[in-house]
Amino acid sequence: MGAAGSPYAAFQRAIKTRNVTLALAEARDMPTLNLADALELVVLIAEKRPDLYERAALRWLARYFGERTVTTLAEAQLVVAALAALPGRHGGDAYPLLAAAARRPRH
Repeated sequence: MGAAGSPYAAFQRAIKTRNVTLALAEARDMPTLNLADALELVVLIAEKRPDLYERAALRWLARYFGERTVTTLAEAQLVVAALAALPGRHGGDAYPLLAAAARRPRH
């Protein structure tokens, strides 16, 4: 680690400054990225690189279903619908649902 600090700190700075290229590079350099941080990256991709969004969203969704206990089909539908809405004009409404889902305890 040099003057820039830890890879996680560099990732957080890239997210905060909305630098998608740097955030993607820092995420690749990290040994692990928690689900909430991965969501922040997906949100940034939706904003800055919509051409990469669908793939990133699907990867996040697969990870979500692998790491979290989904108790109902309705819950699963809400998460999928929120991801689909994220890059659109209702993205601001979708984000809180996704953020809460990402912070739920693991199964």
